[in-house]
Amino acid sequence: MHHKNDNNTYLYMKRIEICTNGYQSVINAQENGADCAELCESLEVGGVTPSYGTLKKVAADMTIPVRVLIRPRSGNYIYNDAELEMMCLDIELIKNLGYEGVVIGALNADGDLDVEKIKAMMKAGEGMKFTFHRAIDACNDPLKALETLVELGFDKVLTSGCKPKAADGIDMIRQMQEKFGDKIKIMAGGGVNLNNVMKIINETGVSNCHASLTVDVDYYNQNLYPEKVDNTGAAMCWKVSSPTIIKEMLNLVKNS
Repeated sequence: MHHKNDNNTYLYMKRIEICTNGYQSVINAQENGADCAELCESLEVGGVTPSYGTLKKVAADMTIPVRVLIRPRSGNYIYNDAELEMMCLDIELIKNLGYEGVVIGALNADGDLDVEKIKAMMKAGEGMKFTFHRAIDACNDPLKALETLVELGFDKVLTSGCKPKAADGIDMIRQMQEKFGDKIKIMAGGGVNLNNVMKIINETGVSNCHASLTVDVDYYNQNLYPEKVDNTGAAMCWKVSSPTIIKEMLNLVKNS
């Protein structure tokens, strides 16, 4: 959906994708106005692919478009043949469960796109939609990589502008948007919050932003674990995307 401004360029409706770290976060996202969601788990390591149980339960109850992160482990984006096989198996499962798409990425040892592995994952998910994840920010030449991703058929790329946080990568995100924004959705993500989302949108020209908007859950048993850890130091508290903050961000972005 779009309309034209006086300069005859397209202004797309602003869309917020919630990065959800499990079932409850997906429910919170869809009940509070999110346009779409990425599903993963273990956000503390940047996200990995969720369990089968999570995938099946979310698939049964989702009412907004959801794409699933395909990442078998934390660490870099250079994958061996066994890891590629596992990722392709996950993609086939996710496709059969009825998800809109998957979020994928792979690099080679030189810091360039591993096109053959990317093509193998896209073949496993034929008919689905594809987002390229923040491996783009670890590329030697992200603008050249974007050109290749457009040719491969990706419709969305998640980027922080090659910086730890999107608010620090505004210049690169703007370049991506100016050069490729009419061919692929440039989605700003990484530390996006209520305080910076409009600055990122206004200074880069992107229409799509990605945010987890998490808070500590309040049902982890504060009485038993007042310090949020047990006797061994293991974390007894976890995070979930906040219904309140999701609603606030959607109101802020959609009404601006």
